[in-house]
Amino acid sequence: MPALFFSAYEIASLNQDEEEINKIYEQQLEAFLFSANQYADDILNTWIAKLEVGMQLTEVDTSSKEVKKLMDLNPSINSLITYYIDDEAATIIPRDTSVVQYMSEINKLLIENKDIGKRLIKYSKSGFQKIEPISFNINKELIVFLFHPGTNTDDGLIYGIVIDPVLFIEDVLGPRLQYIAKNRFALQATKVNEPYPIYSTFDSTNVESIKPVLSKDLWLLPDYKLGISTRGGSIQSIIKERTYTNLVLILALDAILILGVVLVFRNVRKEVKLAQNKSEFISNVSHEIRTPLALISMFAETLELGRVPTEEKKKEYYSIINKETQRLTGIVNKILSFSQMDAGKKRLSFESVNLKQVVENVLATYEYHLEKEQFIIQTELAEANINGDKDALTELLINLIDNAIKYSDKSKRIEINLLKKEGKAMLAVKDYGVGISKTDQKYIFDKFFRVSTGDLAKKQGTGLGLALVKQIVDAHNASIELKSDLGKGSTFIVSFPLEKVNNG
Repeated sequence: MPALFFSAYEIASLNQDEEEINKIYEQQLEAFLFSANQYADDILNTWIAKLEVGMQLTEVDTSSKEVKKLMDLNPSINSLITYYIDDEAATIIPRDTSVVQYMSEINKLLIENKDIGKRLIKYSKSGFQKIEPISFNINKELIVFLFHPGTNTDDGLIYGIVIDPVLFIEDVLGPRLQYIAKNRFALQATKVNEPYPIYSTFDSTNVESIKPVLSKDLWLLPDYKLGISTRGGSIQSIIKERTYTNLVLILALDAILILGVVLVFRNVRKEVKLAQNKSEFISNVSHEIRTPLALISMFAETLELGRVPTEEKKKEYYSIINKETQRLTGIVNKILSFSQMDAGKKRLSFESVNLKQVVENVLATYEYHLEKEQFIIQTELAEANINGDKDALTELLINLIDNAIKYSDKSKRIEINLLKKEGKAMLAVKDYGVGISKTDQKYIFDKFFRVSTGDLAKKQGTGLGLALVKQIVDAHNASIELKSDLGKGSTFIVSFPLEKVNNG
């Protein structure tokens, strides 16, 4: 009877299941579109970095090997522009002589958009390099990406990369779209208000006609969109087929329905959650590592080729390489520490530890970084001795401080308090940042967990910091408590048993 009742309930809820499956498919398709957009953005940023280096090393003309190499390897780059916002004419490095006859139209376009150049310089002074696309038509539609070079101290200088959007989609974005599609999905790039696609991952001349079920703007290219759909049938047909299969299984397996559903649901939910968290972990770590690696590679290559004009610049490049190397080392060490503790292979060396001294040493190490980030640290520290591993406790505090720095918003203030209460040493780290929702707080110490929505999701990280903190807390027979409200900040309170004093 329970199985029959459950079967009736499942049959009644099939429509709701269809809606959920539809949402899952749409989320998956949206993730693919995001990946394609992110890839295009990364390509443009790579071009900008190479252009800045090439322009910096030589005079702005076609003799620049770096500039010529960039254009030769990328057919979608129509020409390069450099100009001062107060001048009437720009210097244009064309791909071929056909562009020269349109120089007056390009100069006119730049004069009309002088305010964009001023705005780009204003962003650059604030430490943020923004890229502005402008569409224009000469003999064909082109897009110029204007930006202020971060490596140049001349406030009035603006660079521009003129691209053919159709060639960019075909030559640069096309291979990425094919990789994403893998004959399971159909992707196509279209221009707004035009009936035929510019690029498709399937043969549009075939009998097969596929209409995108989800369409998103291309971030870099105004008036262009990316569309995606499933191959071999619509989402609705896939959902209906799956629904029919589930209905047959429900009716055929009534005798073991309850036990089967309970076991499968628990195991699938656990595995899906773990797989999702691992996937997000790999993505986050890849993003974290890619930035310092790119900087190290770029500056090392510049130094190796002997293109640094002064010793002062060399020291600056060495400093950046050293800083980014330390950043990579920190990421790797965090992953290794977590892996060793998670596998039970890391042995802690317990001894009498002055917790106040540990806090003071960490703050002394962090002093330069905190001053640079303009953080105000307030402390109230009592003398407290516990039985613990000094290195592990240091790592615990560093992770909590890193967490407070990363998720602080406009109020850059951190409070660190250490007090003794009821036989415990209570260490509290409080920030006034974005806070954590009540829903996410119960998962915050899970390994690989990352908040997926809101301001917290925009911050990069491995998702291991707080999981490592929890491991260290458990190893010390301590407890950790989180108090947090969205928009009001978070407080992490770790309670350690005080060291027992031997009076004998």
